[in-house]
Amino acid sequence: MNSPMTTTRANEPLIIAGREYTSRLLTGTGKYTDLDQTRAATIAAGAQIVTAAIRRVNLGQDPGQPNLLDVLPPNEFTLLPNTAGCYTADDAVRTCQLARELLDGHKLVKLEVLGDQRTLFPDVVQTLDAAKRLVADGFDVMVYTSDDPILAKRLEEIGCVAVMPLAAPIGSGLGIQNRYNLMEIVDNAKVPIIVDAGVDGACDEAGGTSRSCRLSRRAHSAQAIRIGIQPDRRHHRLTMVADAQAPQSPSRSRHVRSFVRRIGRITPAQQRAFEAHWADYGIDYSGEPRDFVNLFGRDAPLIVEIGFGNGEQLLHASAAEPDSNFIGIEVHTPGVGRLMNGLAAHGVRNTRVYAHDAVDVLRNEVAPASLAEVRIYFPDPWPKSRHNKRRLIQPDLANLVASRLRTGGLLHVATDWEAYAEHIREVLEAAPGFVNTSAPGATITRPDWRIETHFERRGLKLGHGVWDFVYQRESDPR
Repeated sequence: MNSPMTTTRANEPLIIAGREYTSRLLTGTGKYTDLDQTRAATIAAGAQIVTAAIRRVNLGQDPGQPNLLDVLPPNEFTLLPNTAGCYTADDAVRTCQLARELLDGHKLVKLEVLGDQRTLFPDVVQTLDAAKRLVADGFDVMVYTSDDPILAKRLEEIGCVAVMPLAAPIGSGLGIQNRYNLMEIVDNAKVPIIVDAGVDGACDEAGGTSRSCRLSRRAHSAQAIRIGIQPDRRHHRLTMVADAQAPQSPSRSRHVRSFVRRIGRITPAQQRAFEAHWADYGIDYSGEPRDFVNLFGRDAPLIVEIGFGNGEQLLHASAAEPDSNFIGIEVHTPGVGRLMNGLAAHGVRNTRVYAHDAVDVLRNEVAPASLAEVRIYFPDPWPKSRHNKRRLIQPDLANLVASRLRTGGLLHVATDWEAYAEHIREVLEAAPGFVNTSAPGATITRPDWRIETHFERRGLKLGHGVWDFVYQRESDPR
């Protein structure tokens, strides 16, 4: 157990279907006065990808009418033909095939199969059917869909090059209505995620200038930023791009994850915690060094707990050790929500949480020699031999933790799996910079600062032992 949110890095390219784009703004071509205004607005926005509804825009279907390609030629812009107005998979497939003919074999398309004329919600059954057929026919499909994380993953697995879930009904300006689902989609995706409806624009389109409209737009953009998605205030149909999900360069090394992220069952209370308490307790992963003194508003010993599960231990420590600052890192979303509800109920102010992979956080956001302690309680033992490489406690992790602990800082690891205890002993005894606080390879009795959690009591009833290791950071690695 260790994390959902990533922050957009505007200086990184957006990669769609293997092509890099420096602009993260996607614009449309409808509702302009004429084609000259369309071109002027596109250039002013700096957009490189431009959508066009094949059923509404002339791309050569009508030789006697102005042609969009005359003002937005394919050698200057990437045209994204879409199937707006289609209500069946058959219609959508035919529309994409027409676009390919009109654009001399152009493969990149945006798939929309609508199910309701009032809300313009997608028909997900027809969308899945059309996506399968278009991918099989050689199209690069960017697909408009609902905010269902399972469906988004299925569309990615089919072969879609980008997934475009809605935030709210198209044109509504209601903002993100299901933040948890979008977090799960973004965090589990390996393709770009583009939030495609309802984030901003309704007040502008209605001519609204009221204070409530202005505040609503700012709040919706803030929602997007907290999820790690960059909002676009110019065009409400294509509103946000989650660029951190773009394919990484093969040259970037990737560590073996010590967890498998599952969506799991989140209660309404846990889901509400993200809306109500993330601003107070959450930290959005940015991949950049973090100033924790400024974040907490004080300079105090900084303790990190990796994989806090349901947060029972971390909540206790936060109250029992008020003179320390705590960072919790966890990938299990229900556990993050449960902890934030507990922190809020007890008025705790010395704890913040990441919902992200702990290795990324330590490597990129925690400064060297800045931590007083790292606590790792009951990490997944991965008991099958073929899975041992997924264990969190490995030489690379030990070296990373050693580099982040200050001299005299502590690493406390506990497990109830005997084979994992032997593995932990071997790794930490061999790790440069650490010395066992008791004796080489020795364990300690559970210290006062670690409570006996529900998880631990269950293991003891099953006859499991418990092993606590505490290692101290030496001034000079041996």
